[in-house]
Amino acid sequence: MEKPRPDAESGFPSVSAQNGGNCAETAAAPDRRVRRTRMALHMALMGLMKQRPYERITVQDIIDRADVGRSTFYAHYRDKDDLLMVGCAEHMRGVISAELAAWTGEPPLLAPIEIMFRLSAENPEIYRPLVGQRANATVLRSMQRTYAELLAEHLGPRLHLAPEDLDATVTFLSWGLFGLQEAVIDPHRPMTAVQAYHHLGRLWAGSGYALQRGSVARGDG
Repeated sequence: MEKPRPDAESGFPSVSAQNGGNCAETAAAPDRRVRRTRMALHMALMGLMKQRPYERITVQDIIDRADVGRSTFYAHYRDKDDLLMVGCAEHMRGVISAELAAWTGEPPLLAPIEIMFRLSAENPEIYRPLVGQRANATVLRSMQRTYAELLAEHLGPRLHLAPEDLDATVTFLSWGLFGLQEAVIDPHRPMTAVQAYHHLGRLWAGSGYALQRGSVARGDG
């Protein structure tokens, strides 16, 4: 099968120094087109996942709903798993940054984890293919790395640990988040996002750090 190639829709036109234009202005439009295309694909997949199981969704379904070409899809993503992982990671990062920025005073140390538990509880059909029993090994490992990276971004500046200690810490927390998140989205293992957050908080406290309590969303401990 011929490897898909980017087309004009993909948002990646060449910006040549020979065109005599303003490179910054010329690059801005493709960047906006890239964002619009990626958002359209992400929203198309999210909409489809509200209607049917993830395993029944095809790339063709996604591009039809997003109204983009097949080569455009493959210019941005390897497959639908890649779209789901990247889209969810970008959404998580945006929500975490916005909610922490709106916090009055310094947010609880584990606030990003509370937010991630809450997002999965609110969108179980989206998270099951990522952290549930049906997720494949590649997706599981990629999501764990994504969680570790997100936690390192937010906890690193506050923990003041040596790099190897920070790596061990976020690995511990990301796998704990991963395991408890599966319970939150599993309809046969009822666990609320709040319960999961406090379970992980107790494990964290037992490792030598005190859990700083408080709800990111509501501010009501």
